[in-house]
Amino acid sequence: MGHGESTPAVAVVVPAFNEENYIGATLDALREQEFDDVVHREVLCGFRVIVVDNNSTDRTAEIVRTVGARSPVPIEVIDETEAGTGCAADTGFRHAIDAGAVYVARTDADTVPASDWLANLLVPLLAGKRLVGGRVRARTEQGASARVFNAAGHLWRLGHAAEWWRTRHEPDELRRSFAVVGNNLAIDAEMYEQCGGFPRTAIGEADEDQVLQQRVRAIAGARAITLRKQAIVHTSLRRLEAYGTTGFVNWYRSDDRSALGRQADVR
Repeated sequence: MGHGESTPAVAVVVPAFNEENYIGATLDALREQEFDDVVHREVLCGFRVIVVDNNSTDRTAEIVRTVGARSPVPIEVIDETEAGTGCAADTGFRHAIDAGAVYVARTDADTVPASDWLANLLVPLLAGKRLVGGRVRARTEQGASARVFNAAGHLWRLGHAAEWWRTRHEPDELRRSFAVVGNNLAIDAEMYEQCGGFPRTAIGEADEDQVLQQRVRAIAGARAITLRKQAIVHTSLRRLEAYGTTGFVNWYRSDDRSALGRQADVR
């Protein structure tokens, strides 16, 4: 995919901490994105990938540089020394915007995005939406755990419907319908800066993706946020395997994760 001399209007940010076992597959999936129609090529001028190395002590940064050196898609690695997924994501988004990105997507370093993931995620943004989320499924090699995770996804959707009903009369920033998750979202640069972006926190302190959604809702309202079901990423289940099913559910439901005694950065 050629980019010519123009700056890509789209960036994909990937926060990373000690991801040497996963990030190669993530980058391969991003390099193979189907992003070659006229709009993608001529209007948006393609896309770039920004990996934010958040104090890794393994070969994460080295792998990114090696893959980037032979990639037709621009790939770079930048550093963020302040620990936390919110910190790393925010640094990556602001770096992308400063470099000219109009739309910024995010996935995580243990995911494998579907080949049409980015193209699908951008459709609502190009139509005027401000924040877009997609679907998350388990990586196929996860075996029985994948089947449990994907089945639980249907139950979570029922939970989202219940949350919508429960909060339907609340102010926009407090209403809930579906979860815009950190490993599968995109936002326009203007809205990111206007709402304040991701909180600079660690994952054990707050769900930075939930905070971002609340911030966008407070400014633009619920109609500015949408779900693009066709935008799919496949994620590892290391947290599910480390915590067990009950611990996994409790982690995501808890308002005080420090009381659970769980290690937040599961690797």
